[in-house]
Amino acid sequence: MKALRLQHLVLALALVHAAFYCCALPLWEGFDEPAHYGYVESLSAAHKLPVLQRAWLSQEIRESLAIAPLSRLLSQTLPDAVSFEQWAGFSIADKERRRAELKRIPRSARTEPSDFLNYEAQQAPLAYLLYVPFDWLLSGLVLPERILLLRLVGGVASCLLIYFALTRLLDLLGMSSGLRLAVLACVFESQMLWASVAHVGNDVAAIPLTVWFLTWLALTAQQTSNRNMLVLAVIFALGLIAKAYFLAFLPVFAAILLHAARKRAIRGSTLAAVIAIVLAVAAPWYGHNLSLYGSLSGTQQSVAGIGWRAALAALPRIQWLESAGDFARWSLWTGNWSFLSFSRITLNIEIWLVRAALLVYLLFWRRIQTPELWIWAACGCFGLSLIYQTCVTWVATQGASQFAEPWYAQGVIVVVWALCFMGIDRWRSGGRWIGAALLVVSTWVAAMTYFAKLLPYYAGGINRGSVAAIWNWWRGNPTQAIGTVVLAPVPVVYALLTLFTMLLIASAAIILRRLFVDMD
Repeated sequence: MKALRLQHLVLALALVHAAFYCCALPLWEGFDEPAHYGYVESLSAAHKLPVLQRAWLSQEIRESLAIAPLSRLLSQTLPDAVSFEQWAGFSIADKERRRAELKRIPRSARTEPSDFLNYEAQQAPLAYLLYVPFDWLLSGLVLPERILLLRLVGGVASCLLIYFALTRLLDLLGMSSGLRLAVLACVFESQMLWASVAHVGNDVAAIPLTVWFLTWLALTAQQTSNRNMLVLAVIFALGLIAKAYFLAFLPVFAAILLHAARKRAIRGSTLAAVIAIVLAVAAPWYGHNLSLYGSLSGTQQSVAGIGWRAALAALPRIQWLESAGDFARWSLWTGNWSFLSFSRITLNIEIWLVRAALLVYLLFWRRIQTPELWIWAACGCFGLSLIYQTCVTWVATQGASQFAEPWYAQGVIVVVWALCFMGIDRWRSGGRWIGAALLVVSTWVAAMTYFAKLLPYYAGGINRGSVAAIWNWWRGNPTQAIGTVVLAPVPVVYALLTLFTMLLIASAAIILRRLFVDMD
């Protein structure tokens, strides 16, 4: 009972973190958020499915991009746009005037096309369809309020779905209570997880579905039954219409289906039903991609004609060690669409601790269970897809980018955290120290994310400021400056930041104590 109460403490931390991130993230600072919301508006306001090279962002979004502060990279591509660095130099009066202009954009602009094409129009539709009823209900609100509430709906729902999937997986793995808490804390303290799900976009559905797919894959491997196979098919089918990267899981899904059929663990009618579910849900969308774009996945690179030949040609030209290191760091911490950086030393420490945990996991290879092998097989398939994505991204950017988008791997990373801590659990004498170190580093990064990085940057233009500069900025009462960039009222943001910090410290202290109590 006590362990369950402590688990609820971590759930409270996760929910507060979700709400705080949604409130503190400036308008359009989520990855490709204007284009993702443009997809939602196409469905809810224009009542049609967007098509790449034919769908336009609404005039409402276009006008807001000229008023609100934007990431440096985005602002450089738009005429008359303002970056956060430039915003910091404006007077409070100018900032408040622009905020008022955002609220005066007419509602009719929702249905008026602008001169900006929507480059995310080819995305799979599930997440956007889920947003539509909420967007209808909120259509009378001004744009910033509407986006905030849509973020909260998506972010909190994603949080709960990931939490229940992860706890189900930890039950399956039989992890001790102290380490269960540590896994949950490390996952829900991750900045990159919230950067992926706490804004309007399709990752709010794709990441939870990835965690649920891997969890149910493990459950089906442990107890193959008609029910489990049918549930796995539903999750996989929904994943396919949430994001195209679910195609990477097709080999392992087919393998477990064939394995179950060969062992006669499922009925023939179940096998037929599984295939029918996947085809009925996903085939219309992928047929749509083939007919419109001549591409099964419908990704931007494939639509542009960048395929396997180009990827294979790029394979020897990429510096893979450097690429892997960069991808690992960006997968832990990416300052949203501004792509800020965190301390390289701190992130490398966290990465090396994860590697140490994985090494311990491999040292106890005799205790690896069958469900874990299926999870690793799925992660391996996904890893190959990331290599492919790295290659086509390298080609598309003419060598400017040499790693895949860091939000792609977030669902898999959640499960990798769990497997890392399984190694720690199996090395009861020394593993606790690795687990404790990972928790301490994760807690430190979570706290500094807001106090030293995101809020000082968005409201003060401080990117690589010293400790003294950040301290002086906070001492200078930045309340008004913060109020001009966040979407929620400043008292709400401060209250959530205070509650998040208290829960962060309390949970870290309690979990550290439990780590050593449980393993004695």
